[in-house]
Amino acid sequence: MRTPTLPPATHTNTWLVGDGDLAVFDPASPWEDEQRLLAGALDARIAAGERVAALVLTHHHADHVGGAVALQGHLERTTGVRPPIVAHAVNRDWTDVPIDDTWSDGESRTYGGVTLKAHFTPGHAPGHLVFHDAASGAAIAGDLVAGVGTIAISPVDGNLGEYLASLDRLRALGASVLLPAHGPALEQPETILSFYVAHRHQRSDQIRRALVTRGRATAVELFPQIYPDLPAYALPLGAAQITSHLRWLRDAGLVRGDDAGWEAA
Repeated sequence: MRTPTLPPATHTNTWLVGDGDLAVFDPASPWEDEQRLLAGALDARIAAGERVAALVLTHHHADHVGGAVALQGHLERTTGVRPPIVAHAVNRDWTDVPIDDTWSDGESRTYGGVTLKAHFTPGHAPGHLVFHDAASGAAIAGDLVAGVGTIAISPVDGNLGEYLASLDRLRALGASVLLPAHGPALEQPETILSFYVAHRHQRSDQIRRALVTRGRATAVELFPQIYPDLPAYALPLGAAQITSHLRWLRDAGLVRGDDAGWEAA
């Protein structure tokens, strides 16, 4: 579904799970034309005898929850049944979307013959969940990985240390395929996850070495050196990524400082 997500992505995947009883994962778009497309697809399945049992959110970001309330209202008007919006409880602290029901870490639920177990995977977002189908090996991965672009870690609601731990937790599931929120399915999870972890450590080391070379600097001052190929308009996003790495490096005792200025320890 077309959403106001971060480039190069332009769409967010909405996953329909089950046969008969359906769960809709990340009804994402805030735009009415996209909402009509999703509602129409579900209306056709409802006319064939199926029902929507739940609207499930992987996490609170706007490009994942933007159509949840509209879809819930549409289904209530057309079927007389209001499917609950379901997410990890932490999301209630981060979104105005009403969370009707909470799905906890380690809890399994079955929709239309498909049993999914939730795994708490914060780092990109505080209340992020991954949903694993042990029978098929598939995992709805939300924004832990992407089939297009990369994953942003915001210093506002993200945490690089938690994100790295969540990547390890996802790897431990031994999934056969990852279903990301952006881009196509990823059919080599071990390779993808190993790359993601290595990339983050390489970036952290690059930032630390930059401080060793140039001395005290802010994230904004480091941006041209760390991301030399990015245009100037990407500075806010790039500086935010650098800040997330710097805070992780500080926690590891490798740099010291704060957003006013950082230096190698």
